[in-house]
Amino acid sequence: MHYRTIYKTGCAECAHNRQIWVCNVESEKSLVLGLVVVLIITGIVIGGVVVSYGSGTSTSETKTTSKLTPDIDLIDQEREAPEWEFEMSDGSTMKLSDYEGYYVIVDLMSTNCPACESENAYLQEIYDDHGDTIKIVSLSVDLSATPEVMADYKESTGLPWDVGVDPGFFVQYFNIRYTPTLVIIDSDGYFRMYHEGLWKADDIIEAISLMD
Repeated sequence: MHYRTIYKTGCAECAHNRQIWVCNVESEKSLVLGLVVVLIITGIVIGGVVVSYGSGTSTSETKTTSKLTPDIDLIDQEREAPEWEFEMSDGSTMKLSDYEGYYVIVDLMSTNCPACESENAYLQEIYDDHGDTIKIVSLSVDLSATPEVMADYKESTGLPWDVGVDPGFFVQYFNIRYTPTLVIIDSDGYFRMYHEGLWKADDIIEAISLMD
């Protein structure tokens, strides 16, 4: 992971008008490069099949692969959160549907990301003030992370919410470039918004309040 500052100056990596601290997901570069090659080859094969048989692309596939924009409410896209399974720090398996009926903040992070440590303080505010209606889960996007590593992290940081590992579901779906990245899922189980970089507690709560 590489700690750096980004600005909205027209470059491809810029994400916000104000200065923010993020950790660049350097460890994913090799994986992404290999994935791109595989996708190109797969695309060529699928393209040939589509031409030959005249079959189209399903709506769900289009939604998953279409471009997503940070800080935009996704309600009109009707992106229902898939039944992905995640290994948690306590050895259990978690599905996003386990939080049905609550708003969920998915904190995509890394244990060696300084900005993620700062985000924990904002999430703690939300946990303390809104824990009865909003659930928080932190998932490491680091390829080297394991449930055991996350158990140590949870113990050392004293995080009171659920902690686990993302095996790549969120990374691929949202094309995660930075940590922390936060994803909001509404009480009906739909993706509503994602944000790159630090996100203050008051701003998160304001965003959620506008979703009701």
